[in-house]
Amino acid sequence: MPTGLRMMTTLPPRAAPDLRSSDPIPVESRRVSVVIPARNEVPSIWETVRTVRAQARPGVELEILVVDDGSDDGTPEVARAAGARVILMSPGGNPAAARNRGAAESTGDPIIFLDADCTPAPGWLAALLAAHDRGEGIVGGSLDLPPGLPASARCDYYCGWYLVHSGRPAGTVAHIPPPNLSVRRELFLQTSGFTERQPFAYTNEERIWEGELQRAGHRLYFEPRARVYHHNRPGFRNLLKRNYRWAYTAIPAKAETGAARLAWLYRRPRLLIAASAPLALVHTVFILGCWARAGALEPLWMSPAILASRVSYAAGMAVGGWRWLAARRGGGPASFAPRWQ
Repeated sequence: MPTGLRMMTTLPPRAAPDLRSSDPIPVESRRVSVVIPARNEVPSIWETVRTVRAQARPGVELEILVVDDGSDDGTPEVARAAGARVILMSPGGNPAAARNRGAAESTGDPIIFLDADCTPAPGWLAALLAAHDRGEGIVGGSLDLPPGLPASARCDYYCGWYLVHSGRPAGTVAHIPPPNLSVRRELFLQTSGFTERQPFAYTNEERIWEGELQRAGHRLYFEPRARVYHHNRPGFRNLLKRNYRWAYTAIPAKAETGAARLAWLYRRPRLLIAASAPLALVHTVFILGCWARAGALEPLWMSPAILASRVSYAAGMAVGGWRWLAARRGGGPASFAPRWQ
């Protein structure tokens, strides 16, 4: 059980409520919690908190919790000065535990998880709450490209968020990434929370509880109007490293939970590992096609770098998948240590 959710385990067992058909939350008495995990985010945390506070409106009380995950650069002080309540994690280095801790100490409904390098656009909060008022229990917003990023950071954005930008239509999806994700409080408390076990705590930490909700009959809803700008970090080395890390847990996380597009394919991990190299080219073409349909042509001239990121992704998927299979064959829990730390 995640340490950040210990206080939740005192709840008496009961069936998960069907909040899709519940009455809208009364706006007059609504408190909303925004949980922001942060580690060494001095360059961005002030603007993130400021843009969240700018979403305030009559009848909605905003509770902003910045969970400091072991920073050594003054992030807690800057977050407090910006108007957030700061929760200190010790020891740090586990973003999933930081999210769970923030949820455990929050008091609002819904609970919104927002990454520290994301700045909400005007209307973000209103779009999330409107989706919840229509009966949606789990709502994911879109991740858009902010102006002024260097080319390597823009390429990193195109490699990661081709399925969750504001040009995509609203509707049911198989997976919602955690940088911009809102969930009704009661639903989140009925799950095991974000996976704190390594190496999943750094990537795919949301898939287990999303899979739990989907198996209970709840859908994941994508709302493109709930936009945030994701400030990807620059550097070609960062691009390759981050894509390797994302892929390292892709096969076990998706195979165990089913919270993925083409979930049937991840139930055949050996096939994926064997085909990882040619899949890098297929994945590159798919990404370019997604952006072309959205009217974004810049990724086309970045295609060599995008292909390099897919090769890094394929390597991470093969190495992580193979080590996961080896751990399973050993008869113990299917845990395996990451290679990037």
